[in-house]
Amino acid sequence: MKRVVTGHDEEGHSVIILEGAPPTVIDAGTYVMTELWITDPAMPPVAGADPSTREWAAEPPAGGTCFRIVEIPPVARSGEHGASDGDQRFFYGAHRTDTLDYVTVLRGEVTLIVGDSEVALLPGDSVIQQPGVLHDWQNRSTEPCVLAGVLISAR
Repeated sequence: MKRVVTGHDEEGHSVIILEGAPPTVIDAGTYVMTELWITDPAMPPVAGADPSTREWAAEPPAGGTCFRIVEIPPVARSGEHGASDGDQRFFYGAHRTDTLDYVTVLRGEVTLIVGDSEVALLPGDSVIQQPGVLHDWQNRSTEPCVLAGVLISAR
């Protein structure tokens, strides 16, 4: 398993700051737990209605979070339903978000591009994407890639 952590260098450029095996793996017999990243606790709001049915947005609301599965086809598709034209453009090419993202590859392979660096990611590899990092996800394989991600608003 590979863990990739993005951030900024002293000049504010988007860079990969950590890449390699996660430093903490706990083998508890029945379970093996891998600690990828920890932040101070925050109590998520409790809602009566299903919040995933609201109008879709690229980022969660200010102070909020979202947990999503993303499928990236081998060739960029256009005209997908469910998001506005502006949201569609957001996902093609390098972009940055005001979120802290925890992303794990579930299936397939994808290349993460950050600044002048590229990292090939396979199932089980994880990325901790810090707020404001300019990045791009590219599926250069012949099969779809599936990612699971948690986005935490930095606003």
